Amino acid sequence: MGRTQHIVIIGGGPRGLSVLERLAAHAAAEPGRGVDAHVVDPFPPGPGHVWRTDQSRHFLMNTPSFFPTAVPTDATLATVPAGSGFPPPIPALRDLSFDRWRAEVAADPASSLVGLSDEDREELGALTGSGFPSRKIYGTYLSDVYVRLRTGAPASLNVTYHPQEAIRVSPAEEESSRRYHVELGDGVVLSADAVVLALGHTDATLHDDQRDLMEFAAAWNLGYWPPAVPADVHWDDLPAGRRLLVRGMGLNFHDVLARLTEGRGGSFEADAERPHRVVYRPSGREPEIWVASRRGTPYRAKAVLDSYYPPSVENRFFTRELVDRIRSRAEEEGRAIDFETEYWPLMRRDAQWNYYKTLVRVTPEVVSGDARQFLREVDAVMQDTDHVSWWTRLERLTTERVEPQLILRPERLTRPFGGQSFQSHEEYAAAVVHLLDRDVEASFAGEDSPLKMAIGSLNQGRALAKYAVQDHGVSGESWMRGLERTFASLVDGLASGPPVLRIQQMAALARAGVLRFLGPDPVFGPDETEGTFVASSPWVRDEPVHADSLVEALAPANDVRISTSPLIRRLFEDGYARPWQLSLGDSAAPAPGRGFEVTESPYRLIGPTGEAARHVYVLGLQLSSAQWGTAIAAQADADLRYGAQTLLNADDVVADVLGGRA
Repeated sequence: MGRTQHIVIIGGGPRGLSVLERLAAHAAAEPGRGVDAHVVDPFPPGPGHVWRTDQSRHFLMNTPSFFPTAVPTDATLATVPAGSGFPPPIPALRDLSFDRWRAEVAADPASSLVGLSDEDREELGALTGSGFPSRKIYGTYLSDVYVRLRTGAPASLNVTYHPQEAIRVSPAEEESSRRYHVELGDGVVLSADAVVLALGHTDATLHDDQRDLMEFAAAWNLGYWPPAVPADVHWDDLPAGRRLLVRGMGLNFHDVLARLTEGRGGSFEADAERPHRVVYRPSGREPEIWVASRRGTPYRAKAVLDSYYPPSVENRFFTRELVDRIRSRAEEEGRAIDFETEYWPLMRRDAQWNYYKTLVRVTPEVVSGDARQFLREVDAVMQDTDHVSWWTRLERLTTERVEPQLILRPERLTRPFGGQSFQSHEEYAAAVVHLLDRDVEASFAGEDSPLKMAIGSLNQGRALAKYAVQDHGVSGESWMRGLERTFASLVDGLASGPPVLRIQQMAALARAGVLRFLGPDPVFGPDETEGTFVASSPWVRDEPVHADSLVEALAPANDVRISTSPLIRRLFEDGYARPWQLSLGDSAAPAPGRGFEVTESPYRLIGPTGEAARHVYVLGLQLSSAQWGTAIAAQADADLRYGAQTLLNADDVVADVLGGRA
């Protein structure tokens, strides 16, 4: 056996676990190679921070059981080109997606190596492939994958876990046989040939207004809860029966609601008289929750389907073949791709086509004249290669033939009350609850909902966009302005929503008087006279709302520039890293991005001089300027290059560390 490679993986969550899984696969494929892997994370390896198994079962995943995997499945392996050097998982992990693990363990709880509580077994027994697991039970899956890996790995792979935080990476002394030293919080120093940064969520410096609110809270003895991973928050500290302000209506908001309602003994029951509605039975321990966000409404609920992408969705314009063709042509021409002009119009076409195709199939009577002829005319408009002309022609056609309230205008979906004023909070709440009820009905309609099929089209396009923009796929200006500011803000609110259960619960809580709505474009601040927080909306003509407690319903910002991680800070100080440099057309100097600057895969870290560290790699959230959608898990059974990219990225790192592919 040759020299043993020492690899330090900083971060033991899903990305770090994928590196371990790939190390085990390569070690099994090349039994003469010794690997000594050290996993460094203060949280348990496998689930890591976000998916840890000691959190409330009320926190749900936002993807159904059939979606995620930490292991390449057999269907994914079938997409691997022959001779690529991508080895299959070790036998203990073969084809072990979350859903297959769920079914296996539900049938035989003893098959889980980590042990299951009665509540775990109850959840797994009730969970279906299209159901939404708790984050706790997904963490149990990740724990079990880690244990199966440890017990089933070849003898040539040794894994050591360090329950510590890594605080510094530095070059080893010249006389050392290793390249790097990794310093841990307890003073232990690990020697490494390679270091993989799979850090996941880190805390971040507060924005100025958040810091002002925190200081005001300290001065007046108020309660302020800054952005945080929901499992980290002491929710019992929020007083019952008192008014509470919540800023943000994204995915974290549903975690806040769950912990302050069901988590305090309240319960939801089916409404016997109205299908798809639920009724809330308060425990009396809930706060009076006032919520607001810029949009004024939550993300749209996911459609109730047995697949992640609706089978009836037909994306004809934004396709893999077209993306590859555009990238190849741009490379030949020596130019950067502009997301807004070259990709986004194609996704808009697909969304419009799938919307009107479904509308004509389900409710042809809402179209004046011959509905099938109308659809043929829509199809003809879609073939117009002029991005401006086709949109103008479609607007004219739909205005003439479709009832006004049924014309699809995606930008208006995320701000459904844009430009409207309301006389009171009650009037606004009635409008919001009506919107929630309609969203629930559309979700249960599934493939018979034109709106959900348009959103499904955008969701499918979003997955392809992740592939299209990675590794300098679009210009820096297009990335910042077109992708992040325009496209992401629109599509996230439509396609990244919660399970429909959460929207049903929101409506029920509003009817029960537990949940109140402030209005769009809220202003939160301190009231020095009253000694309270105060919030109001310019669109709701009612009195401002005062409260002694305020919760920021969002996770810490994913931005290496403001991360409070001592490791990230020292990587900058020691000259190992810099933020991604985005070139903007109207700026003399590049603008820093939110993620590290890295090479193309295997994503080696780049320092201030522009030189790449030889064996320091980055995976996961801190790639947010080289990849888009870095928090999304690998999709079970997906093509390795598309829906399972995170697994391919991990394999690229391992292959590079071990000296190249076979």
